[in-house]
Amino acid sequence: MARLKGWKIIHGGLGMGKVLTSLAFVAAMLALASSEASAMNFLCQAVGPRSVAYGRAFFAADAKWQALLRCERRSGICIISYCVPTY
Repeated sequence: MARLKGWKIIHGGLGMGKVLTSLAFVAAMLALASSEASAMNFLCQAVGPRSVAYGRAFFAADAKWQALLRCERRSGICIISYCVPTY
């Protein structure tokens, strides 16, 4: 008799409703988190006398360093021409 009562609680409307609501909430949060993560990126361009280089990173400072280091390998002296958030 105890087994049947437990089965009713698990497969009843209230228990199943909570599970479905929780699953829907988790799915919505995962979808939101993945779109937010992809929106948080920076693209920077460094320009030198003989080269142009790009850097892409989560933080703007890291993207700038990447672009500058790649550009300076070929030109020696470079400056950041622009740095924009990407989506």
